[in-house]
Amino acid sequence: MATLRELSEITGYSITTISRVLNGDETLKVTENTRSMILEAAGKVDYPSKQNAGRKNGAGMHLKLGIVEMVTDQESEKDPYYLYVKNNVEKCCFENEIETFVMQYDEEEECYRSAVSRELDGILAIGQFREGQIAAMEKCTSRIVFLESAPFPEKFCSVMPDYEVGIRQGVEYLIAQGHRRIVFVGPEFSTDSTCRQAPELRRKIFSEYMKRREGDAEGLLMDAEWQGDDVAEQIMQYVKGIQEADELPTAFFTYNETTALGVFRALQIMGYRVPSDFSILGYNDTALATMMQPQLSGIRINIEEMVRQAVWLMQRMAKGNGEIPVRISVPATLVIRESVQKARVHERRKEG
Repeated sequence: MATLRELSEITGYSITTISRVLNGDETLKVTENTRSMILEAAGKVDYPSKQNAGRKNGAGMHLKLGIVEMVTDQESEKDPYYLYVKNNVEKCCFENEIETFVMQYDEEEECYRSAVSRELDGILAIGQFREGQIAAMEKCTSRIVFLESAPFPEKFCSVMPDYEVGIRQGVEYLIAQGHRRIVFVGPEFSTDSTCRQAPELRRKIFSEYMKRREGDAEGLLMDAEWQGDDVAEQIMQYVKGIQEADELPTAFFTYNETTALGVFRALQIMGYRVPSDFSILGYNDTALATMMQPQLSGIRINIEEMVRQAVWLMQRMAKGNGEIPVRISVPATLVIRESVQKARVHERRKEG
């Protein structure tokens, strides 16, 4: 059992602050993040606070959940989407009195390890995983919920964003704004639910849906590796390669916000303005969208609802009600900000 001094060393907060948080002092002015961090640290080292007392006395089911991620810290810096997913998972678990433990994959031993050696009630896996990694999870527990992938649907529960709904909303919005030449910017291939290379799903849905809207608008495809630093250069080469002004697209629909940032940069370098010259519509809609100027319109993947559904599935299985695997698809939401406006007729910019 930890002491207040040990908790102070772990969290960096004073002994007085920690004591008042653990004893439910409502007069203490601290942020919810501070309060959550202290309570989470206390829960993981079994400090007997008033808030933890209800858990120990059986007030609600106290589950121990392993969190497995497909991305490294370096990868999450390139695309913050999965960082937002993980943060929402930890927040939702805390609110539901679920104790979480990060698990790391040992490539040599082909197994998952955790800093805390305890029996798990389940694993929540974020992203896509190889078959060998999935088998390693099964050695830890049979209760596994996948978030953002759906491998072996006959065996596992999963929660996925509905990309088809998102792409349809985006295309319909751009067409309603008068855009008749729309370019989807993103990779040609990505990984499927078991990390095999496959056609990128958002791009594939866009292409198929634009064929159904033939006559209303033209859908164009531009290959771009979204993690690379050369998206801006690719966009500039693409625009320069179009000979006639009336053949220029009026809108770019991007794979994610990192890609959108590259498009913004390219158009700015070329002397174009967003959205008066070109409109940009993004995907994912994390906090990065509001940091761009102009702020990025986009398709929001409803992360919080996906996480709530994943946690509910885990609780359902823990109660013995998860014999039949369930797959939940959560619709996306169109978020209108500043980067899209009515289409206009292009005039070719003079170079030099």
